[in-house]
Amino acid sequence: MDWPKGNLKVYYQINVFIKGFGFSSNPQGHSDKENRNLVFVRNLVQTGYDIQIQIYGWMNVSILKRLIAKQTGLKENDFRLQYKNQDLIQNNEFLESYDIRQNSILIIVPKQRAYSITQYDILENNSKCFEIFSKAKWEVEGAFNQGIIPKLTDFGTQGTYILEGLNRKPIAIFKPIDEEAFAPNNPRGYVGQFKSQGLRKGILSGEGVDREVAAYLMDKLYGGYHGVPITTFVELCHHSFKQYDEEKMKHIGNDRIPVKQGSFQLYVNHDDDSGNYGSSLFPLREQHKIALLDIRILNCDRNEENILVRKKKLEQSQTSKKQTYDFQLIPIDHGYSFPDNFQICQDEIVWFHWDCQKQPFTPEELKFIEKLNPEKEAQMLRNKLKFREICLRNARIACMLLKLGAKAGLTIFNIAQILYREDVDTPSMLENAVRQAEQNYELGNTIPTHISEAKRMFQNNLLQKCQEIKSDKKLNAKFQINIQPIQNLNTIFEDDHKRERVKSVPRVTQETQPHTRKVSQQAWGDDFYPHIHYYLEYLIEKKVNKADSPTNQFRGRYKSENLE
Repeated sequence: MDWPKGNLKVYYQINVFIKGFGFSSNPQGHSDKENRNLVFVRNLVQTGYDIQIQIYGWMNVSILKRLIAKQTGLKENDFRLQYKNQDLIQNNEFLESYDIRQNSILIIVPKQRAYSITQYDILENNSKCFEIFSKAKWEVEGAFNQGIIPKLTDFGTQGTYILEGLNRKPIAIFKPIDEEAFAPNNPRGYVGQFKSQGLRKGILSGEGVDREVAAYLMDKLYGGYHGVPITTFVELCHHSFKQYDEEKMKHIGNDRIPVKQGSFQLYVNHDDDSGNYGSSLFPLREQHKIALLDIRILNCDRNEENILVRKKKLEQSQTSKKQTYDFQLIPIDHGYSFPDNFQICQDEIVWFHWDCQKQPFTPEELKFIEKLNPEKEAQMLRNKLKFREICLRNARIACMLLKLGAKAGLTIFNIAQILYREDVDTPSMLENAVRQAEQNYELGNTIPTHISEAKRMFQNNLLQKCQEIKSDKKLNAKFQINIQPIQNLNTIFEDDHKRERVKSVPRVTQETQPHTRKVSQQAWGDDFYPHIHYYLEYLIEKKVNKADSPTNQFRGRYKSENLE
């Protein structure tokens, strides 16, 4: 018989010497070969740690349980032993009476306990991340059973608990869904009903947990490029929690134990947060990977404290007296992401002011951006989590902007200028573009046509030649050339572009108004995104032309950039 299929990371073959337990290995004169059998024990208490044991037919259930406990490190009270869906509870019963033979498969399962952690179907059972999660889960549950309780942090606006191991070191961070800001059981005084407006406009109470998990899934989809710690959705049972809903109590005997659902994120060892370092110390790739994640998930709150820093000493040269380090940035706290609007300000994103964001993408980063698939990402989140459709739509638009902008040669800083508001009360360029795309889609208008490529090339070349002549002072002095300001020429071309667009975008009049369609938030079909694509291309083209045109380099900081 072949070894049972499963995730076998640790494999033991145990030759049991019964002398160690005070018994003869050959009682009543029977030969070892007649009584010896090799059985498999499937370990469902410690997933991935299955074992193989050599037993004798005269052994009883109690001896077998002691052998299993010795090899797995578990206590006998931590598990139940099963064979053919039957609990082996009669400790004095001989194994032969259960018809346990060569290559039989036994199973050990956890006993029902007051303290438990149950993972929902987020992580794949045969994955490396599931093994890491399972190990953390065992450590926390073991600590629970030794009297170590979840520790509520002293900061924040929601219930955030540090889950420790037996050595009192942090293992994971747990955030209950009912303790978010303006949720029913918030411990900080921000109490409200589920689906209330949260602290961030566009995210409702009770939605933060899904967003914590979603940020990890979005990262995991492309191999963990951004470095988000393993995060999953769990149900955690512990008496120290406050729970006012009787239906969310676990009944064990006469006890009623509170049950909480929330996000379970592995604790990451780190040296500090980014606020205690200058951004110039961080490598370009580390800075860019944080920004790329925040654009993809529309993070509304990226501050210095939710970027952890881990540093590693580099080999010091003989001539250098100063120790140098390699820095790694770790993004956490993504409960304020995937909003239902784009009202995010530049000052809410700490990396917007980092100089490295003005540097171009590396070839490796461009390859990563190119393989991003916003449609696939949205479908994955629909299948695994609860999201309002408008939130997924907005994330898809942000990813489209990132891909188009990177392809056109924009930097992260350029893309962020389009995406984020410059001040609280002024809509961003992206907001204006999305609004116009929605209007055209709801009116049933066709997608605007672009100016022909040949015409566009002619305009660009003419502008460039005029600028060269204007900047040549010797040529101007010799021939006394007087060129009309280029801004006027730009205006002519811009008006021409508008006329091209008006041909396919009819005005809203009394005749056209009755044919409008008011689209619900569930109705953004595939025919909506070409409208978005058009306006994004238009914004990106304006940004590229602005960067290339010397006439715009002294443009006033607060001059309107609204989409026309």
